[in-house]
Parts: sequence; C-alpha cells; structure tokens
Amino acid sequence: MKNAFSALAIILSALPISISASINPAIAQRISIQSYNYPNQYIRHKIGIGEISEISSVLDRADATFLQKPGLASTSCLSFESSNFPGLFLRHSFGQIVLNVNNNTDLFRKDATFCLKPGLANSKSSVSFESYNYPTYYIRHKDAKLYIDPFNSNTLFLQDATFNLVAPLSP
Repeated sequence: MKNAFSALAIILSALPISISASINPAIAQRISIQSYNYPNQYIRHKIGIGEISEISSVLDRADATFLQKPGLASTSCLSFESSNFPGLFLRHSFGQIVLNVNNNTDLFRKDATFCLKPGLANSKSSVSFESYNYPTYYIRHKDAKLYIDPFNSNTLFLQDATFNLVAPLSP
C-alpha cells in the first residue's frame, strides 16, 4: 500500500498548478517548472548550472524544486531560490542561467528577477519568464541548458521559452 501512495504522490506532483494561484508574486511557494515542449523534463540546477533534464532520483527532485519568491528587484516579479541550497538563486550571468549565492548587490537582484508572462507558445495554461533587467529576453532552454535570449517569433523559441508551473517534486 505504501508503494501505491508513493506512486500516486509522484503522479500528483506532476499535475500543473493553477496559473491563477501562481500568478501572485507576493506569495512565496514551493514549485517545480516543467518544460512545455519536453514535458518529461524540468528546470533544475546541476553543479551550479541551470538546465532541463529528466528527473529520476531524490537528488534530481530536490534540484528541480524551488521556492518561488517575490522578485529581489521588484516584488511584482519573481525570483527562484533553490529548495535544497537556501540562499542560492537562479540568475542570469553572461546570458546563461546559473545558481548563485545572493550577494545582495543591485546587479544580482536584477539578474535574479524574472517577470511572469503568459506562455509564449501557450498563453492559456503555461508561462514564460521575462528577464527583469533585459526586457524582451526570456528564459529558454537550448541543448538542455538554460539561457536568457531575446524574443524570437519562431516556433522553436516560443516552445523553448514556455513552461508549466507544477507541484514541487521534492517535499
């Protein structure tokens, strides 16, 4: 019976969170972020680098769980703190998404703040994350790594820059 509950918990954890419940950046909550065009892959950090990958281990689940917080540079946007490394946030640095310690500088706060937008490939049930300090640049995956890239209307970019907010993969 315990295995049945564990399997059910894993299935439930992959269900999308209501976008309306997640759109209030003032509310801190634990989340995971699923790739739109690779639904079996999730945003995670691995050795300090932001990427998407399939999740199979307890460590993978922990690395793919974040505390969505009010944006460090603007509370109308969001910042993503690692759940298994508190004090470390996803931020962009030279265009790549990395996991860094919050050094409380103005640049760090701006680099670690992303504004929630309707999904570029699916505006009804998905989201995209626009850089706070580089408007029109969005988090997207390329070759499994995460970057901020300028908006592009081609289908691949739109899909790579679209995600689903889901229940946290790790408690």
